[in-house]
Amino acid sequence: MTLPTNLHYGPLAARRLGVLRETDLATHTALSAALPALVDGMVGEGDVALLVDLLAQVAAEAPEAALALARRLEDVPVALADLTGLRKWALHGLQRHRNDAPRRLHFFALEDPLVFTDLRTENDSAHLMARRETLLHYLAGFGIATHRIELHEPQLAVLAPPSVSVDTELIRFPRRCADAPAWQRDALYRAAIAHAAAHLRHSPLARPAGSRPPMLLAMLALVEDARVERLMTLEYPGLHALWGRFHSACRETSGFELAGLAARLARALHDPSYEDGNAWVDGGRRLFEQAAAADLHDLPGFERVGRQLAIGIEKMRLTLPADYRTQPSYRDDNMLLWDLNPTVAPDERSSVAREDVALRARHEVPPDVRQIEVDTQRRTRHPEWDFRLEALREEWATVIEPAAHARPVGPARTVAASRVRPKGRQRTPDRAIRLNKLAEGDELDLNAAVDNAVDLRARGVPDGRVFRRHGRRRRSSAIVVLMDLSESTERFVPSSFTTVIEVEKRAARVVATALDCDTDSVALHGFASNGRHEVHYQRIKDFDEPFGVEQQARLGRLRGGLSTRMGAAVRHASAVLERRAADHKVIVMLTDGEPSDVDVVEDDYLIEDARHAVVSASARGIRTFCLTLDRRADAYVRRIFGARNYLIADHAATFAGHTAQALVKLIAQ
Repeated sequence: MTLPTNLHYGPLAARRLGVLRETDLATHTALSAALPALVDGMVGEGDVALLVDLLAQVAAEAPEAALALARRLEDVPVALADLTGLRKWALHGLQRHRNDAPRRLHFFALEDPLVFTDLRTENDSAHLMARRETLLHYLAGFGIATHRIELHEPQLAVLAPPSVSVDTELIRFPRRCADAPAWQRDALYRAAIAHAAAHLRHSPLARPAGSRPPMLLAMLALVEDARVERLMTLEYPGLHALWGRFHSACRETSGFELAGLAARLARALHDPSYEDGNAWVDGGRRLFEQAAAADLHDLPGFERVGRQLAIGIEKMRLTLPADYRTQPSYRDDNMLLWDLNPTVAPDERSSVAREDVALRARHEVPPDVRQIEVDTQRRTRHPEWDFRLEALREEWATVIEPAAHARPVGPARTVAASRVRPKGRQRTPDRAIRLNKLAEGDELDLNAAVDNAVDLRARGVPDGRVFRRHGRRRRSSAIVVLMDLSESTERFVPSSFTTVIEVEKRAARVVATALDCDTDSVALHGFASNGRHEVHYQRIKDFDEPFGVEQQARLGRLRGGLSTRMGAAVRHASAVLERRAADHKVIVMLTDGEPSDVDVVEDDYLIEDARHAVVSASARGIRTFCLTLDRRADAYVRRIFGARNYLIADHAATFAGHTAQALVKLIAQ
């Protein structure tokens, strides 16, 4: 099907539609049928181009999902009023179901694209994510450094946001703070983190729920919330005031249903000055205080309190509502306290154990047990910058490395016969080195001054050298030579009979030979990509390896293939350099063209991602420099690396020399 001739989308949209046609014809056909009904609601051809780019990106990774989305567009045209929200929703589906094609298809075919169009939710989500690192440091202050913070799955604004949830590795927050004004969000986050820490430190986790009814579980959880908070305030008294901000339940505002009574009891257990007057609330407080006075660590005693509360609720003929949520809102859903899954019966466990012992005794493997091949490749996920959304896509690109090479036995590196020595950077002040008893210096040497005073009192001849200053040492550098190993590097350099990859090898060999020594450590790495899930990263020579026969053989065996996802490679190299202790940290990119990949069709997407990766590396003290053989590269390398951080080599013969000279200048600054 072709586009109707009476619709004028403009050259930009027409070009993007052509890209979509080449990417996935079925999706292009479905979109062509839907566009006449959608185009009236769009501002101009830019909106059409954005929509087409989004479908092309989804089609490059999941054609069936793109087709399902294109077929839905006529039925949900309101989603097109906010293409940014639609883009967030689609990328969320790709990431959430990246390894599950049936669920991914269900997401695009049935789930609501409007969940990312609520501005309040988006503002609250952005506010929380901006403070995630701060909250993780706050959590670490309670001795818990293993957890991550994420958001709950998106949902429609008409639904009440879920409670905070905690498990053994993750704390999930709701995307919308419906129960707190904007000025109180930060305090709510801290209160939730502190409460989660209280459970992780003092609660028995994942206890078998057994046959306990939901009402009893809710009452036991209410008592446990109060118990662990009481224990935390003994160690951190300031938490009492923080949590107290959110205990506002009372007879007038909360009522006499189960949720209101539970919130009032929670306040009564937290605030000694609060007087409620309800028999169930006052009785619950009395039972809790009796148990607390006996022993705050007596779990059976507090379980008896929870049972008495549940019996009281049953006598009042109150039921547990389906949408019951723990109050106040900083408290989590308490799912980490219980194991609701059925467990293996004791007799079944013993029979399984007996069979296992018998098998091991006979050294036999059951015939139906398949041998599993262990994947020794290392996988690291990195974010990626979406310049349309102006946001990082978390854990979007996966960098794959083969198993680490066996480390050589002996010295860490060999010293070559000739070295390139940058001038003007040989030594740098080091406060760890002190030169004492000097005639001149930066500060007084107290020991020498005392010795001089003793000599004077003894009527001897004082030395007079009573100063000291800090010594100097050689400045160290850590350099990653990052080689583009994409398919295009197998082509010949213009006006020569040498391939690009051979030129890169020659430059890498020169750098490793000339600069690798005790103070300047060099690593030779390479990368190529096959979509965001397969960014292949090779370590030809690592920092602590010599550039010996084995490393030179690895370099010689390199071949070009696949594509160039530059941003992911720069982030991975930056992570490697962050673990090195050096005065200068440098990434030198050797390439022959702009970033590209098989699953990206948008103009400038990978260029902007690479630029963001370079800027992020610079913020961590890592300088990135590019040497390229692409004579038309000026526009994009300037955007990625900056005006003074790239060099375009005109000839293959001078590329290696330019590389070494650029490095000398970089580490001399």
